[in-house]
Amino acid sequence: MYPILFKIGPFSIHAYGFMIAIAFLTGIIVALYYAKREGLKSETILDLALYVIIAAIVGARLLYVIGTWNQFEGNILEMFMVQRGGLIFLGGLILAVLVVIGYARIKKINVLKLLDILTPGTALGYAITRIGCFLNGCCFGLPTKLPWGLEFPFGSLAYSYYPHEHIHPTQLYSSGSMLAAFVILLILYQKKKYDGFVFYWGLLFYSIYRMLVEFLRFSPVHWLGLTPSQWVLVGTFILAISGLVYNYKQLRKD
Repeated sequence: MYPILFKIGPFSIHAYGFMIAIAFLTGIIVALYYAKREGLKSETILDLALYVIIAAIVGARLLYVIGTWNQFEGNILEMFMVQRGGLIFLGGLILAVLVVIGYARIKKINVLKLLDILTPGTALGYAITRIGCFLNGCCFGLPTKLPWGLEFPFGSLAYSYYPHEHIHPTQLYSSGSMLAAFVILLILYQKKKYDGFVFYWGLLFYSIYRMLVEFLRFSPVHWLGLTPSQWVLVGTFILAISGLVYNYKQLRKD
């Protein structure tokens, strides 16, 4: 609704970029808290944070560009304007996790323990980022007659597809869902039974929420009735369930 928060001289502060910055900062603070709890040095998280931020933005933007290549054929420079929106979290998540795995192996840190440390902050950061999506008018939903459907203003991406129509505020669904997941993850961390416990649960929450919201969210591409994101989510769901079931069986043996 407010893609530009304010201006300082000739510079515009975009709501999307601003909220992403807040999301990363908040996520790092939460990760530092759990790193201390797990006996990991804060320098390790701060060092890793730079690589994760770069990987998350590059991966998220790359997946978006691939999926909407027609938008960029005539203006290649637009590919780098991430402050205006156009990031797919799944792409960023996949590349960021790969970077975390590589970093953990180089530093000889338990990978699953490190992923546990990062998971709650990631969930909270995601919830904050979706507020940026809402203000920017991207990642919008399909038309609805429900009373909470919203009409996005002229100039927003949502308006260009659905002018003068009430649509699902999927950005708020996403933000609320992952905020709830964050609270649940905080509770689960108190009951952590093994390394990877929090990560697998976080991945499961994300997979379920996102799979459901995708049915209400606009997507220009569908493969066999599902969006590209939903097909990837099938894989993340299987990974999460497999990790939880395997470790549950291991605990039963012990």
